[in-house]
Amino acid sequence: DFRSRWGKGFLIQSSRQKRETFSGMLQAFRLNLEALSLLALFVGVFLIYNTAMFAVVSRRRDTGILRSIGANRLEIAFAFLSEIFILGLLGGALGGFLGYFLTRFLTDLLGSSISNLYFFLRPQPVSWSNWILAMGMGLGCGASLLGGALPLGELVRTDPIKALSGRIASPETARKAKRAAIGGLLILLISGILFILPGSHVYVGFAGVFVFILGVSLLTGVLLLLLHPLLKKILGKIGGLPGKIASGNIRQNLGRTGVAIAAFMVSLSMSIGLSVMIGSFRESLIWWMGTQIRGDLYIGKIDEAEVPEDFFEEIKKIEGLGGVHPYRNVQTLYRNTSINVSAVDASVLEKYARFGWLKGGNENWEEVKRGGVIISESFSRRFGVNSGDTITLEGKEGPVTFRVGAIFYDYTTEHGLVMMDRSTYIKVFGDRRLNNIGIFIDPDHPRRMELLREVRRRAEARGLPVLTGSELHQNILDVFDHTFAITRSMRAIAIIVAFFGIAGALLTLFIERSREFGIYRALGFSTRQVARMTLIESLEMGLLSFLLSMAVGTVLAMLLIKVINLRSFNWTIFFFPTWQPYLLTGITAIVASIGAAIYPMVRVFWTYPQIQIHEE
Repeated sequence: DFRSRWGKGFLIQSSRQKRETFSGMLQAFRLNLEALSLLALFVGVFLIYNTAMFAVVSRRRDTGILRSIGANRLEIAFAFLSEIFILGLLGGALGGFLGYFLTRFLTDLLGSSISNLYFFLRPQPVSWSNWILAMGMGLGCGASLLGGALPLGELVRTDPIKALSGRIASPETARKAKRAAIGGLLILLISGILFILPGSHVYVGFAGVFVFILGVSLLTGVLLLLLHPLLKKILGKIGGLPGKIASGNIRQNLGRTGVAIAAFMVSLSMSIGLSVMIGSFRESLIWWMGTQIRGDLYIGKIDEAEVPEDFFEEIKKIEGLGGVHPYRNVQTLYRNTSINVSAVDASVLEKYARFGWLKGGNENWEEVKRGGVIISESFSRRFGVNSGDTITLEGKEGPVTFRVGAIFYDYTTEHGLVMMDRSTYIKVFGDRRLNNIGIFIDPDHPRRMELLREVRRRAEARGLPVLTGSELHQNILDVFDHTFAITRSMRAIAIIVAFFGIAGALLTLFIERSREFGIYRALGFSTRQVARMTLIESLEMGLLSFLLSMAVGTVLAMLLIKVINLRSFNWTIFFFPTWQPYLLTGITAIVASIGAAIYPMVRVFWTYPQIQIHEE
């Protein structure tokens, strides 16, 4: 009985269907946050690797003693695994607590972003649950075991005689780097296949990005081998003998330095890739606003129906206005999926707007005037609808079929937008309400400022909000910047993690080569020269990471723009590279490298060479 009375001209949904609609609207938003979190965790695995390797190096002599008195490899492996497992549990538990407290800050930020982009949401703070602790401990243990696998293998294979006699560099370093590079190339091939799979889901795209990052990381060692002769020559001229030795040390200790440089490179690449992607999206948004939001004044709020129709008729009667554009935006369902429908004045937009069309130009408005529609790029990609096709929407009298005249670039909603003339909209839906009125006045009109003041006066007399075109542009950009605040925080976390990674790698190298430092001092090197050598090594690692990240970060930005965003939101972002992300990332690399070298340099000044070589 209820459906027979209200079914015609009304959209009826159960509470379950409404929840599914809202969940679908947030799917891409949620997926992108999860992927960025996993990317930060991926960088964290490198940090765990360096930490585990530090533990291996610092206890190599103890391992040699245990092996020499009868301990077998299984017992040593079990002891090391137990330590890694306990540290993973403790670190995961701490991460769970910190993550819980971090949500107190991020919940409001996320709620504000969702309210700006989708629907009003007042999120409740996350209540404490033991599952948070369990999840943190599970992730911590899993990442610890993954990051500690290779160091464990090295510890188990430790020769007790070599461990007791001191560190011996592996002669197979170059060979291992080349084998890793071959594996990296194969992984990159898999990544390319994932990207070009037809009709693949965004999950496949994210998998391709992770595989790409892993493949590039495996190429780091062989790239360092190729760059070594050039770097040795450059550092020899800049830093003298300490510079040459520093370059040789990075080459000789490729098993340590390669992983540290790869971890730092991945973090810096994330910074560049995300920055370029966000910057390109922002520039694309500015371009889009310049094509569609070209009015001199906007009266009312786009997301609220609050402009009386009689006020619209009143403003239309003011002589001298070039165009008065009524705007109405509603949500409806198409193929049981939420979309937006907008009612516009095609004649006004044809004259004053400069829509970005995928094909054609302003002649596309003719189909709209004849009762057809134009659709956004996101609608076209989401539902596979092209120009010349027909779509069916539920009107007040039942289903109505429209012919699609053209497709335009749009960033208002990733769910899809159907735009029609207001006369067609009223006839189909019977809805005369307005969200917003746009005022257009020719730039060379002699009474331009007077007319703008008159329109503003009348709107304010009715208590209607008035924004200039530039103010509306700025409001949209503010929403955009607010939305990507979380993305920027993820980027900062990844860089902080990588900083500790490169610091751990330097400390590991310092412990392994403490005898070498003592020998350098015994041969006549001053404390300052050894400290300078340490600083040059750190700076070289940072600069190499930055140089590699420039290429990898640019490719990552292209993948985020052309693959991930396109599959997540179904809209095109134009590539707008700028120099600021590269400059900021370069400064970050230098500062982090200097910071990571401070403690090893202090140890150089504190430690006497006699102590470092007392067993020689």
